[in-house]
Amino acid sequence: MNKRLKKGDRAPNFSATDVKGKAVSLDNFDGKTVLMVFLRYSGCPWCNLAIHRLTVEYPLLKKSGCEVVAFIQSKPEEIIKNIYERHAKKPLFPIIADPDMKIYQKYYIKNSKAAFARSITKIPSWVHAVKDHGFTQQKIEGHLFLVPASFLVDGTRKKIINAKYATSFYEHETFTDIYEALTFTG
Repeated sequence: MNKRLKKGDRAPNFSATDVKGKAVSLDNFDGKTVLMVFLRYSGCPWCNLAIHRLTVEYPLLKKSGCEVVAFIQSKPEEIIKNIYERHAKKPLFPIIADPDMKIYQKYYIKNSKAAFARSITKIPSWVHAVKDHGFTQQKIEGHLFLVPASFLVDGTRKKIINAKYATSFYEHETFTDIYEALTFTG
C-alpha cells in the first residue's frame, strides 16, 4: 500500500539550505502556516509555470499569514539557471534543492506513470500557459513521472492542515483550497 500523509498527520521535520544559502527548517515557521510545494526538476516547463504562479500569488499568501517553501529535485546550480535566471519575476520564497530526494521521501512523494497518464487531459491548457510565459523544456535532471504535491502545515503544531498529491498550480481551485484552509485555521 502506498503511504500518504493526510490532514491531521504530523509533518515530518526537515532542515536544509535553500539555493541562496539560507538555512530553512520546519521550525522556522513557528507561529505561521507554511505551504510546502514539491515539484519535479528545474527544467520542467510545467514546474516553472508552477513557480511562476506561486511567485505571483506569494504576496497575497504572505498577507494571509502563509509562507511558501518549494522543493525541486535538481541541483542548486540548475535551479539558479532554470528558475532565477529565466523568470522575469523572481521567487521571494525559499527553493530547496533536493536531488537525492531525502525530503521527498519523508513526505512520500513518488513517481507514478498512472498519475501522469491521468493528467494528459489537462495538457492543452498547460501548453498554452507554458508557451505564454516562454517556459520551454530544458534538461531533464530528475524523475520525469514524479507527481507534484503540496502540504499546508501549521508551523506551530507541526500538523498538516491540507495534503494534496498530484497538485496542479495551474488550476485556480488549488489556490482556492489553500485560501479556504487558511481562513478556517487562522
